[in-house]
Amino acid sequence: MGVLLISETKLKAFTNINKNVDMDVLKAEVQIAQDIDLQTILGTKFYNHLLSQVSATGNTFNADETTLVNDYIQPFLIQQAYFQAIPHLMYRSMNRGIVEGMMENATSVDIETMKYLRSLQKQRADFYMTRLQDYLLIGRGQNKFPDYNTQSTIDGMIPDRTQKYNNGIFLKHTTRKGYSTRDIENRGLRVYSELEHENPPCQDCY
Repeated sequence: MGVLLISETKLKAFTNINKNVDMDVLKAEVQIAQDIDLQTILGTKFYNHLLSQVSATGNTFNADETTLVNDYIQPFLIQQAYFQAIPHLMYRSMNRGIVEGMMENATSVDIETMKYLRSLQKQRADFYMTRLQDYLLIGRGQNKFPDYNTQSTIDGMIPDRTQKYNNGIFLKHTTRKGYSTRDIENRGLRVYSELEHENPPCQDCY
């Protein structure tokens, strides 16, 4: 198992995962949330840079990295790891196959209820994902992390800067928050356009 950026205490404190759930069940889902979801946001180079500074005795983050990890990455990972874990809390892989986990004096929910609960959890995770991207792209974290801003495909995955916490309706010249991008630019303010920073660029948006 690789380096994990969140602890068992934090994962259980900020979700409704029961404290008696074995962390061995959850570690793999935290790792998946990091490798698939967080690495997609940060890019391989910056992701590996952060992991390389964590050891069993602590970390060597600078002040900006500490703020990024504690205030933005960890809240996202907590919610995303729980999203990834929900099916595996309901079903377990055993010697005799995949079985439905049952607790004494408790009844498991049906699969449709599980899907509904997972969709709610996905909304929470997506909110914290967008919050993390906002911090890196247009917030106080922009231009503070060279390994985030200077990546290429040679390094591995490049950061996905496309924000996905929105609905399926496209309104031209409008940001996710509803303001007119053009109007903001005319006022002399800096603005981040999701369309301009998509990689690859959106071919159908103009």
